[in-house]
Amino acid sequence: MGVDSLTILQHMLDVTAFRHKVLTSNIANADTPGYKAKDISFQKEMQNAVSSNGNAGYEIFESRTTLPERDGNSVNLDMEMAKVAENTLLYDTATELMSMKIRMIKNVLTSQ
Repeated sequence: MGVDSLTILQHMLDVTAFRHKVLTSNIANADTPGYKAKDISFQKEMQNAVSSNGNAGYEIFESRTTLPERDGNSVNLDMEMAKVAENTLLYDTATELMSMKIRMIKNVLTSQ
C-alpha cells in the first residue's frame, strides 16, 4: 500500500522543521571557534521518512564550506542564509499544500 499525500506532507514538514533547527544552529555558532557547520540531506531524509513511516532518525553531516576555516569555524553565513531561504520555501510549500488538501477533504465531507 502506498503512502498517502497527507503523510508525505507531514514528513516534509517534519524534515524541514528539523533542518531549520540545524541551519539556525550553524548561524548561531558562526563566531564559535572550532564549530563545524552541519546539515541534513532533504531528499535522503524524505526517502527515509516515507520508507520507515517517519520512525527513523536524521543523519546529520558536516557541511562543506567555500571559505577557508578561520579559527577552526567552517560556517559560511551567506551559504547558511541561502539554505535557510530554500528550506523556508519548502516548508511554506508543504504548509500550503497541506491546507489545500485539508480544505478539499472538508469540502467533500460537508457536501455529502
